[in-house]
Amino acid sequence: MTVDALLQATTHILLKDGVEALTTNHVADLAGVSIGSLYQYFPNKASLIAALIEQHVDHEVSTLKAVFLNWKGPQGEALFRAFIREFIQIHLDDIELTRLLHQQVSHLECRQALRKATRYFESIIEEFISSQLKIHLSTKEIKVRAFVVTNAIDLLLQLALVENTEMLNEPCFLDELVEIASRAYEK
Repeated sequence: MTVDALLQATTHILLKDGVEALTTNHVADLAGVSIGSLYQYFPNKASLIAALIEQHVDHEVSTLKAVFLNWKGPQGEALFRAFIREFIQIHLDDIELTRLLHQQVSHLECRQALRKATRYFESIIEEFISSQLKIHLSTKEIKVRAFVVTNAIDLLLQLALVENTEMLNEPCFLDELVEIASRAYEK
């Protein structure tokens, strides 16, 4: 309960006043807990932000896992399109908070939390490539291709999120990301 209250207070401050206004004292006051209680869970403001990113990432992973688990069609472009469309939608659903969280990746704790999602997506892409191209590519080539494709898509999405949010709603942006993913299947 205390952790939830602290994270809700952190979210409120970030959205209302921005990162500059976020202090552990401000969070503790708004959450109605002592600063000592806050420090039991979070040693500094970066750890509060990292925890919010972790929540965001857990939501991303569970939502995108559902896309794969519920997919009935063949693997390939249609699945990539559904997956990437959902990935974009997750970011659009809470755009202001998502943008703020992505802008905090310069902090090591925050970057590590975001990498968790990227590594998960990378393993999915690696599995797809392996199932289609195992006889044509070595294990190392498959890993490298999955790394490049996943991180290219993730980086482009993050850049659009921070620098040009309108692009996230453009069908041609989705098309380009799907093209990148689809090319992973080429021999």
